[in-house]
Amino acid sequence: MVQLFTDYPWLLVCVLIAGVSVICTAIVFVTEYLRKTHQAEIDASLKHEMLSRGMSAADIKTILEASADGEELRQSYSQPVRVGLGKFQVEVGAVQKPGAAESPARG
Repeated sequence: MVQLFTDYPWLLVCVLIAGVSVICTAIVFVTEYLRKTHQAEIDASLKHEMLSRGMSAADIKTILEASADGEELRQSYSQPVRVGLGKFQVEVGAVQKPGAAESPARG
């Protein structure tokens, strides 16, 4: 085995790259699985808490849907990022509020 790597040193590099790629992919899948299971535990405990307080299933559904929509709304109104060089600037992620007039920046 050692003879193979001494005859073909590029093979060792390829094996290392392949090994690191497999390990990184495994880490991504494992952490995503752990995140989803933890989130499911949190959701289950929240629903159990709501049921123990006497809330109906419709109330729980309304609250969970409202919190999900609120998160999307919060992300959509996040601060824009300015990208560019010199006088050429572009705002990425900017959301105009309804009824707001456009005013181009001149410099």
